[in-house]
Amino acid sequence: MLTIFRGATIYTMDEKNTVLHKADLWVQDGKVVRAGVDTDIPVDAELIFVDGLVITPGLIDIHTHVGIWGEINERINDACEYSSPFTPLMSAIDGIDIRHFSFELARKGGVTTIQTGTGSANPIGGVWTILKTGGNSLDEMIVVEKSGLKGALGENPKNVFGQSYKKSPVTRMAVAHMIRQGFQQALELSDAGRLAALEGQTELAPFIEVLEGKMPMHLHCHRADDIATAIRIAKEFQIKLSLEHCTEGHLMLEAIKESGASVTLGPFMLPATKYETRNGTPEAPRLYHEAGIPFAIMTDHPFIPIHYLVLCAAEAVRYGLDEVTALRSITSTAAKLTGIDDRVGSLEPGKDADFVIWTHHPFNSRANVLGTYINGVKHG
Repeated sequence: MLTIFRGATIYTMDEKNTVLHKADLWVQDGKVVRAGVDTDIPVDAELIFVDGLVITPGLIDIHTHVGIWGEINERINDACEYSSPFTPLMSAIDGIDIRHFSFELARKGGVTTIQTGTGSANPIGGVWTILKTGGNSLDEMIVVEKSGLKGALGENPKNVFGQSYKKSPVTRMAVAHMIRQGFQQALELSDAGRLAALEGQTELAPFIEVLEGKMPMHLHCHRADDIATAIRIAKEFQIKLSLEHCTEGHLMLEAIKESGASVTLGPFMLPATKYETRNGTPEAPRLYHEAGIPFAIMTDHPFIPIHYLVLCAAEAVRYGLDEVTALRSITSTAAKLTGIDDRVGSLEPGKDADFVIWTHHPFNSRANVLGTYINGVKHG
């Protein structure tokens, strides 16, 4: 059935950054049909009047641990496999609980798509997944099952394994060595060996998939020297890199831009709980934008609860980022950086009908979510 949402201000977030006033959003069979002004309404269409309200694409958070982090009771935390620092075969889909309350929080905050998976205790942690925040089953919710191999540089793996467990890695050198090791071993395989590793899903399979460009490498890195190490490793093995957190990246913008790496920024609304995050700043998004580097803003849920994603982007606006770029960082740019912009991130014909109805512009402090729609279905 065709449903038309009539009379809203619509931020399409398409390439032209179209803003439509007193406009109509047409939705049918879970897809956007059109967004326009003064459209002729078919007699059999369902009309929903949203006069004076605001519609945006569903928000996208591409760095979270939604549905996999224990949160209330850390004893049931499924986000990190602490038995070994090297766990490339850990798959997010095997740890996600779609009935976890974090999915409801996401929908309440207008977040319709997330990337989630292992935490950052391990130099090599496992494979992340992109999924919708609403649906009847995990299979139905998955957008990209294998969206990247997650690794971590810096203090997290050193502290967990070197300090707490008294085993390697103890130093940053050892952390980087472990990350390199998987790629080096994968490169040493013959063609037949690579095929066998992929078919048998051995520990080298995720590294082969990254080397073949089937998914990127996501590297947790805060300090500038760790960011440099991540870029160096990606260059050595000619792999697609996503820099996660990138806290001191504003100190080395030219190197990041030259590397071509994707950047996901945040969370920058937290105290410096670690030495390596002391230079974090909400000015970073503006500095990246001025340098011509595309980026997404994330919550790293549960470290900032996911329903505050819009507040993270609004905070960047308060520190000088323009509103359009800020909204793109949690919609269309986030979708492009993860390769899912053919489905989500903007309200264009043929894309998934993932959208949010707000009382005000989402960066307005009075804005409330009146409805979060995923594939054209209202959730909450």
